[in-house]
Amino acid sequence: MNSKLLKSMMFILLLTLSNTAICQVKTPINLEKYAQTFIKGDFILGYVNSDFAFYILTKTEYWELKLIGDTPETTREWEKSFYQRNDLFADNVEIDELTWISDKNTAYLVAEGSGLIYEFTGSKIIRLENSYDQRSNAASAYFIHNNYIYNFSGYGFWQYPSFISKYNLKTRKLSAYLPDGGILVPPSSIRPLNLFNEEEKSLYVWGGVRVIYSNSVPSLISNTNDLWRLNLATKQWNMIGEMNIPVVFSDNRDTDTFINFKSDKELFCILGTRLFVFNVLDNRISTYKISENFDLVVDANIQPAYSHASKVLLLSTLPYPNQNVRRVQFVSLSNYKSELISETKLQKTHLKTYLRIAILVLFIIGLSYLSYYLYKNYFIYRNKLIIIRSTKTIKFNTKYIKVLDTEESELVFWIAQSEGFVSTNYIMDRPSDGSQSYESMKKRKLNTMKSIEVKLGSYSQVNKSVFIERKSSEDLRLKEYKLNSAWIILKD
Repeated sequence: MNSKLLKSMMFILLLTLSNTAICQVKTPINLEKYAQTFIKGDFILGYVNSDFAFYILTKTEYWELKLIGDTPETTREWEKSFYQRNDLFADNVEIDELTWISDKNTAYLVAEGSGLIYEFTGSKIIRLENSYDQRSNAASAYFIHNNYIYNFSGYGFWQYPSFISKYNLKTRKLSAYLPDGGILVPPSSIRPLNLFNEEEKSLYVWGGVRVIYSNSVPSLISNTNDLWRLNLATKQWNMIGEMNIPVVFSDNRDTDTFINFKSDKELFCILGTRLFVFNVLDNRISTYKISENFDLVVDANIQPAYSHASKVLLLSTLPYPNQNVRRVQFVSLSNYKSELISETKLQKTHLKTYLRIAILVLFIIGLSYLSYYLYKNYFIYRNKLIIIRSTKTIKFNTKYIKVLDTEESELVFWIAQSEGFVSTNYIMDRPSDGSQSYESMKKRKLNTMKSIEVKLGSYSQVNKSVFIERKSSEDLRLKEYKLNSAWIILKD
């Protein structure tokens, strides 16, 4: 067969398969045929992005359901498997004590309160080495970035730390992560809601219960509405502001009753018949009413698994009465978004914000005035002679000039009364005591004008004449004069 034809056929086949896979990911799961299963005992739920696979983990076995399979018939069926190796038994750790965290390729199980970290491979649960030093991590926040598992805040051994630890998945060593700035860190809290945005390389932390520990007795203060951001690149925390939290959140201190899940920029919380979507990057809170036909009673003690790509949730119901059996069910996020009730801004706007805005506006106005003043005095009026007629003063580069005598000064301001040309007769008409003849007065005025030229030219070092001279258009025997507007500005 022609090699080019074979390559073309292979390319078309691969393109068709890839498009089929993408369509299956974006298409919601068939909620009628493979929507649910029933699990007895304790378990946790999880999802791995790279495999498009959901998991139900008990201490002895697990169920797997992949969104993409070899055929449509095998794509959406639960597959039950047993672990070949399970280090949970050796450490005597219960499955409900674990928190599921995952990156694009791998899933990890963190034993809160003991610091132990396990890797879930799909067939094994393997304990990672040197992962037992961080034990003040109950009800804390976790995220994975660049082969590190980060852990923030939490509770353990009568303390509520605000520091961050990181576990290196390559070297399998635990170390402290020390942000720059030192002092500005979020207050201690337990069960804070959080998300990590990979594009910004930033951790967002909101809520949780503030705790004070005094005389070996912890005191729960209140929920915090502060939204904090940690930039991993700059190693700096900053408080973005307070959030416009709905009353149902503000009055509820027990954040472990929230049914919450997250994407890379949104926090989702289910409370009763409401779904709350906190879009951190777009600064928006959206509240949805859950469909009245949707009566799934979800257990908040088992946090859901969420596929951001397909908008699908895996949820667990409350145990049946007098039984230890729970129903695990897939739910499309659209089931919870049946009706948009309200939208508002995420961050509060209060008096301090208005005050900061006012100060900023005043600063901008002041800066604009200063810029205008500098431009006017150091660019427009730079190396210009300013003659102020109302006060009979002369300035050059913001400094007053006092080199002219009384007669010279009076002559300058006499000519300055007219911004155009004035004839010799106009200058001669200047008030005098009448003791001199016309010719003597004319000669004296011309000498005075030359003296003005010399003095002002010498003072300013500007190589331009003070007066512009031309013959009179009415009488060629006379001359006309005016101040040189090329470097002399008249002001009233």
